[in-house]
Parts: sequence; structure tokens; C-alpha cells
Amino acid sequence: MLAPSAHAVAGDGSNRLASVDTAALTQDARTELRAAPAVQVANDAKLSLESKPVKVTPAPEPEPEPVAEAATYAVAETTEAVEQAEPATPDYVSDGSIGAQAISIAMQYIGIAYAYGGESPATGFDCSGLIKYVYAQLGIDLPHSSSSLVSAGYQVESPIPGDIVWTQGHVSLYAGDGMVVEAANYGSPVRYVSQWQDYAVYIRPY
Repeated sequence: MLAPSAHAVAGDGSNRLASVDTAALTQDARTELRAAPAVQVANDAKLSLESKPVKVTPAPEPEPEPVAEAATYAVAETTEAVEQAEPATPDYVSDGSIGAQAISIAMQYIGIAYAYGGESPATGFDCSGLIKYVYAQLGIDLPHSSSSLVSAGYQVESPIPGDIVWTQGHVSLYAGDGMVVEAANYGSPVRYVSQWQDYAVYIRPY
């Protein structure tokens, strides 16, 4: 707003005509210009503007997303489950019941002839064929190869009935009390004898 001033007075319009290009005006325009009141503003007039403070309300902070919390809970739950899981126990820790069944089956074939490559009572047995056949009756698949049987289970220090007695070139089944069941060689049928293999490795195939 312009502050009112005592120096602002109405004139007769002559000064206005001096500052206007009247040559370009029509007669009616000149008449209107002379008749219009003139306002003069003093040099010390001041423009006063009133300003009111504006209160800005900050936007509310967004609520935290629940994703991080859910992820943290999932990780904690998984960690707890892992901590509660019991460590794996090798299968060779056994009560020996499977091995005892294996010896019981093998004893049924005492007297069956030796046959190289044989793996059944009908054809005869060689050393690894006898072991393969016996454990097949218990649902355990073993290779028909004496050299492969050394890696067909868990190596143990103290044998129990049913463990494989492995030496280079020959395998038998430990029957307990220092005895084995084996198909040794030509001319010797499946037999129950004292263990004669020195420096043997004992393998538990279950």
C-alpha cells in the first residue's frame, strides 16, 4: 500500500498533457485526459507491506517398514534351528544287528562251491560275490569287486560280526571270536574258519 501524504494533491491536468504524446491522441482522448484528476506522490513516500508469519506443520514421519523386522526374526529362527540340530552321527555307530543278520545268512551257504565271478548259490561264489549276495538280502547294494569294497563303508578299528575283512586281493566276513566266513579259492567251498588275513582293514558297510 502507498502511505498517504500531505504532498499528494490533485492538479488541473496540464502537467499530464506535457508528458503525453498528444499528437497521437484523438480529440475525445485529449478531453478525457484533461478531465482526469492527477495524483502526485511525494519523493519521501514509502511502500509499507505487512507480512504475517506462516506456520509450517512438518509432515509426519513415515512408520518403519516391517520387512527388516520380519527378516531379522527369520534369521534368528533359522539360527536357532541350526543350533538345535544334532550333529550327524556316522552309520558305523551301530548295535551290530545288521551285521549279525549278515553272518546268519552267510552261514546258510557253507559248502557252496567257489566260482570265479560267481555271486549266487546257483552259480557258486567268489570272495566278493559272497559278500555282495549276503548284503543284498538286507537291502544293501555292494560292488562285486574286492578292491572296491574297501571304500564301500566305514573303516573301523574293532570288528563286529558282519564287518568286511579286507586285504589286498581278498575279502571275507568277520563272524566274531576271530572267525570269518569266506569263499577263498578254487577247490575250497564257502567255509567258516579262523581269520588268517594279516594287517586287515575292517569295513562296516552299513
